[in-house]
Amino acid sequence: MHTKYLKTGVIPVFFILILLAIPLQAKLQVKGLWVVRGTLSTSNRVDRMIRFASSGGYTDIFVQVRGRGDAFYNSQIVPKSDLIRPGDYDPLADIIAQAHGVGIRVHAWFNTYLLWSAPNLPNTPRHLTNLHPEWVDVNADGKHDLDRLREVSRNGFEGAYLAPTNPDVNPYLLSVVNELVANYKIDGLHFDYIRFQDTDYGYNRGGRKHFMLDYKVDPLTLVNGNGSYWYSLNSAEKARYWKLWNDFKRQSVTNFISDASQLARDYNPKIKISAAVKPNYQQAYHRFFQDWKGWLDYGYLDFVVPMNYSVTMPDFENNISLMRDAGVNFNRVYMGIATYNQQPYAVIGKIYKTISMAFPGVVIFSYDTYEQQPNYFDTILPVIRKN
Repeated sequence: MHTKYLKTGVIPVFFILILLAIPLQAKLQVKGLWVVRGTLSTSNRVDRMIRFASSGGYTDIFVQVRGRGDAFYNSQIVPKSDLIRPGDYDPLADIIAQAHGVGIRVHAWFNTYLLWSAPNLPNTPRHLTNLHPEWVDVNADGKHDLDRLREVSRNGFEGAYLAPTNPDVNPYLLSVVNELVANYKIDGLHFDYIRFQDTDYGYNRGGRKHFMLDYKVDPLTLVNGNGSYWYSLNSAEKARYWKLWNDFKRQSVTNFISDASQLARDYNPKIKISAAVKPNYQQAYHRFFQDWKGWLDYGYLDFVVPMNYSVTMPDFENNISLMRDAGVNFNRVYMGIATYNQQPYAVIGKIYKTISMAFPGVVIFSYDTYEQQPNYFDTILPVIRKN
């Protein structure tokens, strides 16, 4: 391992040797690896990734086949990514054939509501940002996401999201799921960005209209307090409308995950449905309207992967404590651990912590680190293989 990854000389190496010597009764059932869409751009990069995953002892790969409203597979609905070379190459078909040949399961990683995150709009007229800008979300200040693309990565703005409350959005996404599971023998369907961008989103015109038809109140009234009707309500009545609105937003996401899982299982009863989720369940539920514990409890998902990307061990452990406090079933949680923001020995410590807490799997984010720093995994892979 290169010393550039070590801040404290021999101590981290000693730490790794101690961890490797610890006997653990539990074994990981799933050793997963997230593969970001850039790797899917050419057959050479795919070949290299499969070799890495196979030699590294990974059992499952989560490949990002839907990135920003584009496809890394052949689709009649979704425009193919401009990154793919040559343009007729089908990365997903290639990955499935190669991965299954070496006994690795393939999960189609599907960015759900995040649609675009570059400063300029995509060139292809088939992209949803150009076809249906009215499906894109709006915040409580009335700012449309597509009008804010220059702000991407500033002040928490992630980019343009589809509005889960817009009645046309979920049916479209279900049609994409339908095509994907009908045409490809994937082992799993893995949803990411299956949430709102933040608390103050959801004010898409179509979504507001849908809520008004049900409850006779424009949700923008809840924000700005305008209108004679609003002034006539007491505090309890106002609180009731806020709850109705928040439940309406949360249910719009739950409706999609419920329908998508049923659709996929109709095609393939053995398919595994999962989601990458916020590790703090209470924050996920109240801030991002992502009820991932409910999705597990109702059987919409087979497992979740909390993105527990904390750098320090105390923060990592605190997220686990929050899951326990929420009553999450650890048997259906595969722990997401990051490599991009920490040194290899810290990753190893988190893998061992995950095993000691009897979680059945880990998923490493991401293969990109290997492409950028090939020696990074030198001490991590023996731990993956052993456990």
